Amino acid sequence: MRTLLRGLAGVVVVAAVGFLWAHYGLKSTPSPAPSPGLSRRSSVADLTVAYPASWHVEPTPSDPGLSITDELALAPSDSGNAQLVLGTAHPAQSGGLPSGLQATLVSTPQPQVVLLGGANFYRYLNATPRGGGAPESIYSLPTTIGTVTAVCSAADHRLSFTSSCERVLSSIRLSSGSVLSLGVDTGYARALNQILDQLNAVRRSAGAGLRSTSVPARVRAASDLAAAHARAASSASHLTGVPVSAANPVLIAALTANASAYRALARAAGRVDAPGYGRAEVQIAAATRALDGAFAQLRRLGYAVR
Repeated sequence: MRTLLRGLAGVVVVAAVGFLWAHYGLKSTPSPAPSPGLSRRSSVADLTVAYPASWHVEPTPSDPGLSITDELALAPSDSGNAQLVLGTAHPAQSGGLPSGLQATLVSTPQPQVVLLGGANFYRYLNATPRGGGAPESIYSLPTTIGTVTAVCSAADHRLSFTSSCERVLSSIRLSSGSVLSLGVDTGYARALNQILDQLNAVRRSAGAGLRSTSVPARVRAASDLAAAHARAASSASHLTGVPVSAANPVLIAALTANASAYRALARAAGRVDAPGYGRAEVQIAAATRALDGAFAQLRRLGYAVR
């Protein structure tokens, strides 16, 4: 039976960078030249945006349920079922969707973090509005003047239109105010540090067991690692009293995947199942990549991971 391909990853600690990074990017600056293909401009309140010549501004009634003010609606001239609506929700929120907009959805998709035009947006793909409307991709950018919110919808859900929406959103400039960091919270960092400290202690102690020539030692080490990752996932999913990061669901999923992979390794070791052990190693490698991805997302949100 082979040893684990690469042992255990090193100790990982997440720490808040402090509030010096609370404001960054997209500060009030003169508008640059439009990006290639975005030759037209339009402004509303404190926002200026560039869009393609093949698009037009169209009137749209304000929907009070969206909690968006100063709306601007843009649409391709050759399509009657696609539209990008953007505006500002008040007050500014450090993360998540405005409550009014969230109430219009059947359920809230897991947020992603996407970099558009030098700023990190929350992105909610394929959100389903109540009443059976067209699927929506929703973008949220907290600023000191409110939460810039955009809804990109098309009845036939074309990925090319979603991509066009993101090109337009990458051109947003503020005439006043500045963009806020997404969810940097010292309380969350402290709580996560405690969870990861406990996990790292097991990861360090179990390393020798996984490299042992003793089958029972390998089984114990893999079982301990499975239990430790499962505990960490459970603890992260029950964090209360602090604003949890948008990356928290991704982190929980990665920790859960690691727990499952190490359980598979323990079973294979106990059965002296060499093919099963190899498959479990592949699972562990994939789960480790997922955990690295979760930490990368935390970094993008302003946390320092070392």
